[in-house]
Amino acid sequence: MRAKRLALLPALVLVYALVAEAGLQIAAFFVQRSTRAEMPVAWVTGNLRVLCLGDSHTYGLWVDRSQAYPEQLESVWNERIDSPKLEVLNLGVPGTNSSRLVRELPQMLETFDPDTLIIMVGGNDFWTLPTPLEDTPTTQPQESFLKRHSLLYRLYYLFQRGRLFAAPEIILDDPNASLTGTGRYKVRVGDREFDMGFAAAQSGQQEDVAGLVADLRSNLRRLIQLARDAKRPLYLMTYPTKQNPYLTASMVIAAVAKETGTPLIDLTAVFARICPKQDCPETVFRDGHPRAPGHRIVAETILERLARRGAS
Repeated sequence: MRAKRLALLPALVLVYALVAEAGLQIAAFFVQRSTRAEMPVAWVTGNLRVLCLGDSHTYGLWVDRSQAYPEQLESVWNERIDSPKLEVLNLGVPGTNSSRLVRELPQMLETFDPDTLIIMVGGNDFWTLPTPLEDTPTTQPQESFLKRHSLLYRLYYLFQRGRLFAAPEIILDDPNASLTGTGRYKVRVGDREFDMGFAAAQSGQQEDVAGLVADLRSNLRRLIQLARDAKRPLYLMTYPTKQNPYLTASMVIAAVAKETGTPLIDLTAVFARICPKQDCPETVFRDGHPRAPGHRIVAETILERLARRGAS
């Protein structure tokens, strides 16, 4: 008799799971009808997670990490907006190029399960070597299907992601590395790690600017498609400086955003109004990276945009 009961256990678990899924789907249907909009499931749990990806401009080069725009965005949002509370992960790594993000984004989405993505990348594409994409990690088809269509599975992932609450730690493997050579970085959040880094191109390897622009355009489109496949809202963001290669990257970013209908946060235009002259020492460093007040401007700009669109 006991053996028969044990044999029935998987079937009973399946039945209960189906009943729970049906209840969640019915509840979601009525919530959507009453609010006339799709409310992120994360809002039910209290925290809305934003994942900021990019290079040293996101990382917060030359300033304290607490002054970088992702950290300031979380702080200023939670000071001004009662609900939902914002949880911002800063996964900006110095030297990161667009091909590196294309390679790592699928696993980052799987691990951190963000509600919204903000990406500013491309400036380093013009002096670093591309990351091979042949071994890009992929999500299993059945798992991807469940995450798209099952609210019960989605709630399970919200529970799992709640365990990954630690602030990202950017670890430089080689203390002698520099932004003009090679940098081997790891991003560690909780018990998860991502291998990051860059390798500077040799003289003559990056002379085909038209080819580099085409590659950047292609990689940005791939990032957009990865986000859309995962049903994650994505904002592209231009750089806050008109110095090259950032200006060239920003022009590509803006063009791809327009072509694909992707929301754009145009920091180039914002900072051009604030700093009409190229030299704006109180806001940006001479190399174009924002100072702490510049990061605050970035955070305020993002907050206004997210709040206007309901953070989704």
